[in-house]
Amino acid sequence: MILLNVILYRKRHFRQEYSAVYRNACNRSAIQSRTFSKGLFPKPSGITDGNGPDPMIFAKPIKFICISVITLLLYAENALAWGPGVHTAIALTVLDDVRLILPAIAGVISSFPSEYVYGCLAADFFLGKRKMKMAGQAHNWKGGFRLLHEADSDQETAYAYGFLSHLAADVIAHNFFVPTMTHEYRALRKKSHLYWEIRADYLVGQKYTKIARNVLNMDHRSCDELLKVVSGRRKNGLDARKLLYTQSVRISDHAYTTHHLFFPDRLAAGRGFSEYTVSMIGLSSRVVKGFLKYPEMSPCLAHDPIGKRNPGLAKRARSFARRFRIHASLRSPISDGKFLER
Repeated sequence: MILLNVILYRKRHFRQEYSAVYRNACNRSAIQSRTFSKGLFPKPSGITDGNGPDPMIFAKPIKFICISVITLLLYAENALAWGPGVHTAIALTVLDDVRLILPAIAGVISSFPSEYVYGCLAADFFLGKRKMKMAGQAHNWKGGFRLLHEADSDQETAYAYGFLSHLAADVIAHNFFVPTMTHEYRALRKKSHLYWEIRADYLVGQKYTKIARNVLNMDHRSCDELLKVVSGRRKNGLDARKLLYTQSVRISDHAYTTHHLFFPDRLAAGRGFSEYTVSMIGLSSRVVKGFLKYPEMSPCLAHDPIGKRNPGLAKRARSFARRFRIHASLRSPISDGKFLER
């Protein structure tokens, strides 16, 4: 439903803008002064001999739409439970409070924070994680520790710890957060994981998605080569997955300016969604810190980061909405206002 709303909105907006551009094709200054499709389409840059607009001005918008739609379709069934914004926020809480983790690990990730944050994002380059053969991909504890073992430098070690931190955070996201959301909000059950991912990212604030986008645009070739070795994937294959993930971060960024399209319903607003999400993000942060303090004996190692083994967990859980109405004073590290932008 989210994807359909976005496509219909963009299609209608595109038709209106195209008509306006065509009518003013002979007047270059009039066309260049227009803002062509706010936020999604670039400004027209070329006009032909005066008989009409240059068809190439629509190439980039059409390419952007195609990549966006493909990415959304790939993510719809097997999307992340925590989006790039939430994973970045959790990574920054760890970097902001390294005294709670092993000093050796604290020294490495503090020296190379960009590599650490990049590792916290890179674990989700594997789209459709649930359908991959466990031995052929790295989004599991075995793959994460192999990444750490194969690291040859402090930069790669920081990256590997970021990758493992992502898995620790996903234990909470995939085993508790998403199952509870899909069970509690029965009217929204048809929404995909992507829906809850975007809502959680919107809750923590746009600046974390922007930080994630900036980190993804940095040069991390040595880290990418390490991941290719561990995952057994060819260069082009992993590069394509990274491109799709980076594109999804841009889509998430659009959700902040068009959130009325992504969140047309208000069903979740008054039923404890914000409180529960904040508590789950806070719990994820504590689990990550616990793992980095006891990386070989952390309780999260006993759980599947993908959550495939716990599909019925939410059905056995108590209603979180009632629990949060009773315990309204519950607080978490994320709920003190530091990571929430309303």
